[in-house]
Amino acid sequence: TAWLVELDDDLRVLKLARDPADNARLQEEGEVLAKLDHRHIVRLVEPLQLGERMGLVLEVAGRETLTARLLDSGPLHLDLLQRFGDDLLSAVEYLEKQGIPHRDIKPGNLGVAEMGSNDELHLVLFDFSLSRAPADNVRAGTPLYLDPFLPKRRPPRWDLQAERYSVAVTLYEMATGVLPRWGDGISDPSLSDQDLVLEADRFEPSLRDTLTRFFHQALDRDWARRFDHAE
Repeated sequence: TAWLVELDDDLRVLKLARDPADNARLQEEGEVLAKLDHRHIVRLVEPLQLGERMGLVLEVAGRETLTARLLDSGPLHLDLLQRFGDDLLSAVEYLEKQGIPHRDIKPGNLGVAEMGSNDELHLVLFDFSLSRAPADNVRAGTPLYLDPFLPKRRPPRWDLQAERYSVAVTLYEMATGVLPRWGDGISDPSLSDQDLVLEADRFEPSLRDTLTRFFHQALDRDWARRFDHAE
């Protein structure tokens, strides 16, 4: 459970284990965050022990999530789409270079924060609780953003192409306000040959062809044909 708290006159987030049995997961998340230093990734202030429960004191990643913003305002205008897209890809590129996965990239794990002297809006990635999930656990994550073709890897294992798939779904939702779908949107795409359906009419007309090509490659069912790295 995450709480907004005041600590030494600063607003912080206290992420607290609901049960002592969850302490190990929070400890692992704290160890991961302690290794990271990037302006678009939430910062760990300190680990904290409250009675039998483990806690993490974190900087505030924003007053709302990207999910809340999209629900309230719809798809992003071009300037904000460019900026937020740069923020997300910058964070993912950094994580790739550090060799640290996130495993659950989605708008709900991105805070919208004010940064700089002019309080410009930027994204901050948080919730690294699945970062150390075993690679053979191909179901870890949020289904609508999880690469549906992971079970077809031989052997089935999570990889960085799956991380970039989640990023691409998030970028698409930022641009359109909806999620991409495979075929009828109901059948499991890994068990059928249904095509990817993009609602290209939702893209800015001047970028429609470019974005359509980009998302077809980024979400290709054949992970070998996707982009090789976040950069």
